[in-house]
Amino acid sequence: MINTENTNYFQDLAADLAQEVELFQQLGELLKAKQSSIITGDVELLQNIVHEEQRLIPKIRKATKVRELQAAAIGASSTSRMPTPSLRELIKLSPSRYSMQLIAYREKLIISLDQIAQANRENEFLLNSSVELVRGLIQLLLGSDGNENVHYSGQGKIAEDRINQGHLDYQI
Repeated sequence: MINTENTNYFQDLAADLAQEVELFQQLGELLKAKQSSIITGDVELLQNIVHEEQRLIPKIRKATKVRELQAAAIGASSTSRMPTPSLRELIKLSPSRYSMQLIAYREKLIISLDQIAQANRENEFLLNSSVELVRGLIQLLLGSDGNENVHYSGQGKIAEDRINQGHLDYQI
């Protein structure tokens, strides 16, 4: 267990976790806004969001570091002398008046991290799909795909035997 005179560590830990959760939730909101700006093609908004992300990331790193230092302080003052206990271990060490609060913050943190990971995967897919589409269109229009013997029709690629006959057959 922990020394009773050091229970204010848990109060500080709860405050630090609240700040960290808030920062991660802000990042999640930014990533959702980024997704909307990617879909609508709002480049100016996308640039602003990226700038905000770059300002937020160091704050998140700092908050995480503060939490880790709090965890190390609590671990050092516990009777088991844990170097840096996990949040789950800290909850077990905490006085009952803080344990429910720490459990709630841990759950919010997990949810926020899951949402951030999901938004990152979706944004990555959107961006990669757009890049591949543009790359394919450029290759198609410039004939730089190395295969000049292909006729592109509304139904797809149709191979032809004539060299330098690559062109686009479009239909309205």
